[in-house]
Amino acid sequence: MTYLVLARKWRPQTWNEVVGQQHVTATLRNAIEHNRLAHAYLFCGPRGVGKTSAARILAKALNCQKGPPLAPCNACSSCVEITESRNMDVLEIDGASNRGIDDIRDLRESVRYAPIAGKFKIFIIDEVHMLSNDAFNALLKTLEEPPPHILFIFATTEPQKVPATIVSRCQRFDFHRANLNEIVTLLKRICESESMAVDDDALLLIAKKSDGSLRDSQSILDQIVSFSTGPISQSDVIKALGIIDQELYFRASDCIASGNGPGFLDLAETVFMQGTSADEFLSGLIEHFRNLLVTGDAGNAAALEMPEADKKRYMDAAAQFKIEDLLRLIRIAADSLHSLKQGIHPRFVLEFAVVKMARMDRTVTVDDLLASIAKLKQGLSGPPPAPGFPPSSPLPKTERPRAAASEPAVPQTEGMPKEHDSSPAPAADSPFSLEDIQNGWAELIQEVKNGSVTTGSFLLEGAPVGLEGNIVTIGFRMCNGFHIDAILRAESNIHDALKKVYGRNLRFRCVKGEFAQLESRKSLSKEEQLQKLKETNPTIDLLTKELGADLA
Repeated sequence: MTYLVLARKWRPQTWNEVVGQQHVTATLRNAIEHNRLAHAYLFCGPRGVGKTSAARILAKALNCQKGPPLAPCNACSSCVEITESRNMDVLEIDGASNRGIDDIRDLRESVRYAPIAGKFKIFIIDEVHMLSNDAFNALLKTLEEPPPHILFIFATTEPQKVPATIVSRCQRFDFHRANLNEIVTLLKRICESESMAVDDDALLLIAKKSDGSLRDSQSILDQIVSFSTGPISQSDVIKALGIIDQELYFRASDCIASGNGPGFLDLAETVFMQGTSADEFLSGLIEHFRNLLVTGDAGNAAALEMPEADKKRYMDAAAQFKIEDLLRLIRIAADSLHSLKQGIHPRFVLEFAVVKMARMDRTVTVDDLLASIAKLKQGLSGPPPAPGFPPSSPLPKTERPRAAASEPAVPQTEGMPKEHDSSPAPAADSPFSLEDIQNGWAELIQEVKNGSVTTGSFLLEGAPVGLEGNIVTIGFRMCNGFHIDAILRAESNIHDALKKVYGRNLRFRCVKGEFAQLESRKSLSKEEQLQKLKETNPTIDLLTKELGADLA
């Protein structure tokens, strides 16, 4: 007797045997029970998930000689004939080879005739999206108002190609891909019935390779059984199907984590020597990075559908990578896959990709940088010395100061204390001078930066040029009006910083002009300024050495 492949032998014959499509089978059974059948159905979904099988089961249920029952008996002559595709009342048409308008005209002619033996005359058109536009147009009227004994069932893997005028005349059912557990359960039942010895890891690998298609999984199982002469293991599936061993992907991630470019190139050489295509390896590498990403983000490998031993390995490997690095690796692999379509030699594309991955700089976040700077600051023995301003010079007469002194006759101006502010001047027994302000100026700027980096940077453009009572005069260049406005908006913060650094209730005012302190700073080049800062401030010196910092 001729051998019958597993995909045909185990084709669903009842509603209960249809795997993973309960939303479809329940609706159709209820429609039969309550006599609410539509005259046309459209079954959509990927290959091998049971669309045509469901159409046959529906046809058998409607024309069963015992019914129509909710499920076909599969014993009467009508059910047997439909199962064997020789029933005269159930016509299965291939849309790919009968796609012309003449074929549809013949179908319209046959619609006029009543069924021979059954209650319904049923037309099952597979791959209906292959019909031509003229054929669809010829079918419209018949599909909208068919005789009461006619039922149309369309099946397609590409519903977007079916005209909306056809879809609107049908009840649409979307079939889903079967998940791994459903496929493995079905394969186990088949193996037990057929007395096949196949381990669970092998069945899981077959299910993953089938990509949600039950028919594909059964065909692969058939192929593996023919390949192996004894009990089937996971290694047999890998050899028979030419699947890339998962071990290669773990070696690849280890090379990336350690920056081992030569080792990764040797791995790419191994892939080519095995006859594996570059796009297949890159696609598997993307899946591998995805598994690492899911494991690292969730903190566990529960979401991965694989053996427990592989889950443990992914937990260990994910600890070597940051989420941001994995996203960049996926992008490199995806870009390389795209490059393969541009006609570049596959070997070159793969080698470029592996070298780029192995030599990729690790992601450094802003938090990491701030933590590094904090460590450097903690290593210093004390506060940095002041950069050293030249001696005080009298205020220039080129421009009237923007802020008046503390005389009561002068109106309230920029940076001055308000009328209700009666902060005391420095005590007589505690002398305080402009030189003291200059010596602590760098520490003041750092304190302001701790609260607002922007305000501290603007304040760095000025210099203390005078001290009258408890009022500090800060000089700026003529072009620094924008800086002064920004500083005045943070007046209270600067007052707090003055008190914290100098231990006194000091106030400030801002003036513009030509000051010797600013001119001497301006005359220095960028390199000279950096060198001076390094000499006077150990923090700057450490930043340039450890982080490669430079003046912007």
